[in-house]
Amino acid sequence: MSRTFTDENLLTWEAFASAGSSGLATGPRVVFHCISDPLRRPRYVAQGGDEADAEGAVHTMPLDDLRAMLRASAELE
Repeated sequence: MSRTFTDENLLTWEAFASAGSSGLATGPRVVFHCISDPLRRPRYVAQGGDEADAEGAVHTMPLDDLRAMLRASAELE
C-alpha cells in the first residue's frame, strides 16, 4: 500500500516500500513518486530491516518525518 502526501512546495507525492536488490525482502527502499508532476524522476531512500519494516514506516511515521525523508532521498536511476 502507498501513502500520499504533499511536500513544502505543494507537490503531491506517493510513498511506498519496495523490495531490495534482486527482489529480496532485505535491504528495502522507500520510493517516492511525484503524482502532481509525473515528469519528475522517482526518488528513494534505503531503509533498514526488511520490506515489512519499510512498509510499516511509510504508514506510521509522522508527515514531517516523511517529508524529511523525501528531502534526503536520491533520484532513482
